[in-house]
Amino acid sequence: MRGFIAILVVIFTGFVLRSQAPSATLSSNDVLIGKRVTLTYLVPLPKDASYIHLPVKGNFPATKSGDTSVVSASEIEIIGEFMDTVVLIKGKRFWKGSYVLVPWDEGIYQLAAQKVNINDLDITVPGAQLNARLMVQKEGGKIYDIEETYTELPEEPSALYSFLKKWGWVVLSVIGLTLFLLWFFRRQKSSKSEENLLTRKEKTLQSILQLEQKRLWEKNELKDHYIELSFILRQYLSERFGIHLLEKTTIEAQLILKQYGLSEKLLSEIGIILNGSDMVKFAKSAPEEKIIRANLDDCRNIVEQTADEALPHV
Repeated sequence: MRGFIAILVVIFTGFVLRSQAPSATLSSNDVLIGKRVTLTYLVPLPKDASYIHLPVKGNFPATKSGDTSVVSASEIEIIGEFMDTVVLIKGKRFWKGSYVLVPWDEGIYQLAAQKVNINDLDITVPGAQLNARLMVQKEGGKIYDIEETYTELPEEPSALYSFLKKWGWVVLSVIGLTLFLLWFFRRQKSSKSEENLLTRKEKTLQSILQLEQKRLWEKNELKDHYIELSFILRQYLSERFGIHLLEKTTIEAQLILKQYGLSEKLLSEIGIILNGSDMVKFAKSAPEEKIIRANLDDCRNIVEQTADEALPHV
């Protein structure tokens, strides 16, 4: 019984398939060489039918018509994968398959027929004719030669240009840093050279001026002001007379300096500055600004009066 039903299904399927012939159509029958064209198959399907189609790979089988003979052609390339599906057209089911083809030579091609198996029955799908041209000719038109155009490619950049384009910012940064360091060290060297050119008197007067410009007494740093002023004066006198006064008391410093011919007025001014410094440091004295400035002026006067040119005999 089952065998009989199977025979009836095959007979019915064949009848349905033959009642509406399979078709093969091209999206365009007349195309330019190198242009894509789609080959589409439609085969009617009975209800719940199964189908099998083994797609062609590589080049699509075709024959090329010549003036005197028909030869096998391999200039029809298959692009991408074969696509197939089931579609409904006016309520009827069809198996639909499609290839994307590209012709690479001029000529008239007869695309080979294909087979699809539906319910164990091989159905032949007809071929199609494809005309490939260098240029598609319009009705009544003329054929013109293809005008070839060329694009001039830019010259390949040199290795140096490529390197600078990629690493130029690094090179510029290194050069900039090098120039800055050269300028900085040269300036330091120049400053030291200028400082070395200054006399002892000029260096000391410069130190007094820098201390005055700090205005430490306005920043509640009066003690630091007098410590620095005392140090400037003691260091200057030590260097000027070749003695060591940094750790001497005020009286000891005055007695030692008296031996170098300093006047009583200069010795008194030195004592006032050193004693005033001790009063601020140890007794927390807070002299007024006019006294602070007077001490600075006295310190300048001591330097002026005891400089090398002022006491040549010392």
